[in-house]
Amino acid sequence: MNTIVRALGLGIVMSACILMSGCASQPIALGADTQANLAAQTELRTHSQALNALVDDEGWSLSAAPAAAARAFFGRLINGASEQAPQDDPVSVYVDAHDDMMVQSLNSDLGQLISLTRAIADAAEGIAAAEHQLGQVSLTQDLALAESALGSVRRAQDFFTAVSDRLDDEGALSGYEPMMQTLDAEKSRLANAADALAERRWAMHSNRGLAS
Repeated sequence: MNTIVRALGLGIVMSACILMSGCASQPIALGADTQANLAAQTELRTHSQALNALVDDEGWSLSAAPAAAARAFFGRLINGASEQAPQDDPVSVYVDAHDDMMVQSLNSDLGQLISLTRAIADAAEGIAAAEHQLGQVSLTQDLALAESALGSVRRAQDFFTAVSDRLDDEGALSGYEPMMQTLDAEKSRLANAADALAERRWAMHSNRGLAS
């Protein structure tokens, strides 16, 4: 009887040791990954969603966002409405809405766009440069967020470039151009950060393939 008990006890201890040694690397690394990237990933998700919503809600795009385009299509389908009139294009709507306050509104709107783009680029750079192990699923999500925000920034940049063509005040243009240059620089940072995330994700996928 004592021999059986000792054997069972030894088996339990050995099983525990095997489980501990087998899990010593991955779970600890995953836990570290989650904790270390929590802040940057949260910032990336929060700011990306905010930027996408801002561009879509304010209509800062020469072409409608997918959701808005779908609504417009079904509206025409149901109501039999004609195509959007030329005078109702997004740039004209923006210019007419702000009228005498156009310069102030333009500076304020560009300031918001620049601030969000910078925050997203900072978060994406931080994740891409993290020294510890990153999860492939996590990297895929981060990359999708960065690329989605980048698409919105590009649409907004084209929109505000078209808006600037309506400005005939040299003083207004002189203040507008530095802000557009800043936006372009932050957009480039975000694009580079997205590329870094993609490269890191590709490297992880390749390493897994070699390991298998």
